[in-house]
Amino acid sequence: MYELLAMDHVAYIRFASVYLDFSDINAFMPEKKRQNTFVYIQDEWQFLPVWNLTAGIRHDNYDDFGATTNPRLALVWDTTKSITSNLLYGRAFRAPSMVEQYKRNNPVVNGSPNVVPEIIETVELAFNHVSVEYYTVTDLNFFTYQMDDIIRFVSDSAPATTKTAVNIGEQSGYGMELETRWQATERFHLTGSYAFQRSKDRSSDQDAGVMPHHQVFLNAEYNLYQQWKLSGQLNHIADRKRVAADNRPEIDDYTTIDLTVRGRARNSHWDMAASVRNVFDEDVREPSFYDDGGAPIQNDIPLAGRSLYLELGY
Repeated sequence: MYELLAMDHVAYIRFASVYLDFSDINAFMPEKKRQNTFVYIQDEWQFLPVWNLTAGIRHDNYDDFGATTNPRLALVWDTTKSITSNLLYGRAFRAPSMVEQYKRNNPVVNGSPNVVPEIIETVELAFNHVSVEYYTVTDLNFFTYQMDDIIRFVSDSAPATTKTAVNIGEQSGYGMELETRWQATERFHLTGSYAFQRSKDRSSDQDAGVMPHHQVFLNAEYNLYQQWKLSGQLNHIADRKRVAADNRPEIDDYTTIDLTVRGRARNSHWDMAASVRNVFDEDVREPSFYDDGGAPIQNDIPLAGRSLYLELGY
């Protein structure tokens, strides 16, 4: 450090051995620690031969933003010898990230020590069916959820051009999932699933966007010879919307197919596999994050085209 002094129109500099630590003044992310202590209890009650209730509750306490308590319930009914029915309720949380709490001195977005955890409550009705005669296992699930205190970055008051993390978002949704597994023959196994969902951003009363409304998955596996298997997989994603303020073109649907040969050489300890993913080289893109007032990726995020993978293990 130095001082510039003036006496009788004569200037001189005086040096002093004083050291100041500026290392943390302008840091975008200061050093922070977080400690979490928790306690939970769970009990299972078989109150009738075909009825079972599992109940639990967990309490978490964080030393920076506070505490949260979350219960879970599961009621199981052995409806028939082949069908099981489940009614489930759960409450869960997502703790604020360090960035959402402590990021600072950033020209774009900053955190806030006032943010609290995001909360989600779900109710699910699930059925499981096992058919010994047709060698199938089928699962059918219906669900609904409500999210509160979603953390989003909101513009600060003018003339500031930054945004600060706040608990402002609310979202709700519902949907269903169907999955079946079929052992068609001793050598041929088939797995398929279909998922449907709708989500609404309650602040705009419009589709929450990003997540597909329809998903189809199909996997077929055939035992070629001894320990060698050929499998094919189809994945179809459809009907993805943008968030309310995003005026970019809608996201294209896509279908990809993967093929894999896997096995072990006879009398050997070597495992081998060869895979071709995205066989038809589809232009597959996932939606990029949209931030109101920001600069989103115009053509979204491209995924890999046709790719070849080779594996060798001992």
